[in-house]
Amino acid sequence: MSCYQSKLVVVLLVSVLFSCQSEKKQKAEHKPAKHHVIEYEYGFSLKEFNVVHDTVQQGWTLSQMMTKYGIDMGNVFCADELARDSTVGMKYIVAGKPFALFTHKNDTSNKVQLLVYQSSILDYIIFDFRDSVSVKKVTRPLSTKSKVLTGNIVQNSNLTSVINKKTKNINITGELAESIAGVFAWSIDFFKLQANDKFKVIYDEKFVEDQPYGIGRIQAIWFNHQGEPHYAFYFEDSTGTISGYYDEKGKEMKRMFLMAPVEFSRISSGYSMNRFHPVQKRFKSHLGTDYAAPSGTPIFSTADGTVIAATRSQFNGNYVKVEHNATYTTQYLHMSRIADGMHPGVHVKQGQVIGYVGMTGLATGPHVCYRFWKNGQQIDHRNEKFPTSMPLKAELLPLFLKTIQPLKEKLDKTVVH
Repeated sequence: MSCYQSKLVVVLLVSVLFSCQSEKKQKAEHKPAKHHVIEYEYGFSLKEFNVVHDTVQQGWTLSQMMTKYGIDMGNVFCADELARDSTVGMKYIVAGKPFALFTHKNDTSNKVQLLVYQSSILDYIIFDFRDSVSVKKVTRPLSTKSKVLTGNIVQNSNLTSVINKKTKNINITGELAESIAGVFAWSIDFFKLQANDKFKVIYDEKFVEDQPYGIGRIQAIWFNHQGEPHYAFYFEDSTGTISGYYDEKGKEMKRMFLMAPVEFSRISSGYSMNRFHPVQKRFKSHLGTDYAAPSGTPIFSTADGTVIAATRSQFNGNYVKVEHNATYTTQYLHMSRIADGMHPGVHVKQGQVIGYVGMTGLATGPHVCYRFWKNGQQIDHRNEKFPTSMPLKAELLPLFLKTIQPLKEKLDKTVVH
């Protein structure tokens, strides 16, 4: 081998060696570092404690829940007393609720050091038996995110079913549907929704540890009902004395009468001059609107007024009658029971519970028959055109229009899916 060839071999060997070392170095540099993640549950390290999970059984007391896992009766009594303190306010446990027991990993006796009872997704209660007994209620922090939801009413659907398809969370669905219906309770008859009615809503959704917890405030809604668009915006002045929902022109959504005396029911029989009565088996006038709903459903007074009757009769069953002014009077029939405190002369507010759905009197199923008088004559309230509400004061209107502008633009640009 020549000198040149020998040098070339050396150079090649050095190059290969350098390349291997460089590759090893690069692999070492790119090798992911090991992260020592400490896991916690209810704020306690799982490196320190073993955890057993269980669920409260039907009929259990706090004592039964604790003694099942060997907690000393003296500690149980003390824990029960502390739990009833006003700062904790826990008087009983509820079947189906989860709880967790923590034992120290170095304790071979597996004595329960901590018991955590989860009273709700938001709150849990820590029973600490490590030294002296202590009880503490912990409320998880809430976060809020602005959300936009749209929906299209299709044949044989309603507001609740459409929202539920989008949210997939029955708690969110019910709360959001109730809030939307509440905003438009004076202007949209939700028993008359039609296919192709559409809505868009901007609302705050509350989260606990990234899990949906509930609905915050609805900021703005657009609802196209029977081809007519309706806007609603939440507005509050700087002093907080003026607050509520207003349309795009600054008129208050709240009006004299609610559209219905119950929530989330169905109309089982409308106002008619010639209806076949299901009990009497003959045709006769039905001068009211029947809202079918489960027994016990709250019935609201549809407007401010004074109770002029709260009694029972053979055909009407338990009923309440309210005089609102010299023009309008309403009556609510077939209640399972009348709400406490209802008697002639009592003033009631719009939306106040005056009784509960039942089937007393001449009725074949649970419902409330809602009757409406105008100037002493019974009419179909669903065809009555009530006066519009008053607008905001002139000095507040510029601020209102400026406040709602970005919300209205967002609603207008949002496409209904």
